[in-house]
Amino acid sequence: MAVNKKAEKEPVAVQAANQGGASMIDTMWDGWMNGVKMVYAYQREMENLMLQTLERQKEIWEKTTENLEKVEEEMKKFLEDAKVSYQNNMKNVGGEQLGKTFEEWAQRLDEIAKRIQQLTWTPGKASLNVVNKSQEQLEVSFKNLLAQQQKTRDEVQALMDNFLQQVKMTQKGLLESLEANKNNTINMFK
Repeated sequence: MAVNKKAEKEPVAVQAANQGGASMIDTMWDGWMNGVKMVYAYQREMENLMLQTLERQKEIWEKTTENLEKVEEEMKKFLEDAKVSYQNNMKNVGGEQLGKTFEEWAQRLDEIAKRIQQLTWTPGKASLNVVNKSQEQLEVSFKNLLAQQQKTRDEVQALMDNFLQQVKMTQKGLLESLEANKNNTINMFK
């Protein structure tokens, strides 16, 4: 009778061990999948940091362009104000004839100043425009790359989820088969 009670309890213990093994399989693969998800989260965080960096660079280049335009406008205004002031002083001091002569010279100096500005400011402006356009293209390309990476991650995630479910089922089936064989072997020797 004592032997029969032990035999009756054993299948319950075997079932508990079997469930423990299945739980261990789930835990192991779920832990691995959580690690993969953490890597994906880290990638997304790095992508967000890169986007923020690109946005800051864009703001810096826009501000630089804006400041350069302000300096150019202020310089033009200063030169125009200085010319008008000097011209008025020449008319007041030297009369109308000296005023006209200064006006002719001022027009020539204006032409020279405009050419100098074109030679000095135009390359700088062109360079800033190229940098701004490059920045915009880089940002668009990077965003497209991120969208493609996210699409790939989603596809791989779905494939891995499916694969892991199949692996878990296979391993659980193998565990159940081993337990059944063990039980059959034990029952043969009873």
